[in-house]
Amino acid sequence: MRPYRLGLVLGRFQGLHIGHEAIIRRALAVCDRVIVMIGSADKEGTSHDPFPVSLRKKMLQAMFPRLVKSGRVILVPLNDLGVGNVPAWGDYVIGNAKKAVGMPECIVFGNEDKCRTWFPNYPEIRYISVDRSNIDVNGTKLRKIILDNEEKAYQGYTPKGLHPFYPQLREILIRTEQSGKESRIEHC
Repeated sequence: MRPYRLGLVLGRFQGLHIGHEAIIRRALAVCDRVIVMIGSADKEGTSHDPFPVSLRKKMLQAMFPRLVKSGRVILVPLNDLGVGNVPAWGDYVIGNAKKAVGMPECIVFGNEDKCRTWFPNYPEIRYISVDRSNIDVNGTKLRKIILDNEEKAYQGYTPKGLHPFYPQLREILIRTEQSGKESRIEHC
């Protein structure tokens, strides 16, 4: 039995990488089940959010196939609310988690301390921060690596199960760059 029955990990996963994997694995170490909310599910085709939610979900399934199949990892798409980094966003996240699975007992996140400010209405929730200072990658950097066609670097920053997605990711990024669409919404 782990300390928590249900945990929550929230991310856009717009360039799924080993930092995301570390956060999800930490959540799995302390939670019986983990809701992985795929943020900006309604966004795709922009420089900030190029990849469709269906692809991000497939990639998460490829990272944790047995755990998704067994129900230990629950993948939940989450549309943007459009309110920014405020408590209303936290209420929206928790409301969607409760509808999908139940009330999370903890939230596991990376170096984004702003995430703590989203949930003042939920003092019972515990926060577990994963130190990613030794993992030198983020979604923006990974998208640039893919766009610059640095496949070996991509492989160094991603779990092996994601390597087959490289050509598809690159194609989407090239198409997105050619369209010139931009978005600057910031999320955890």
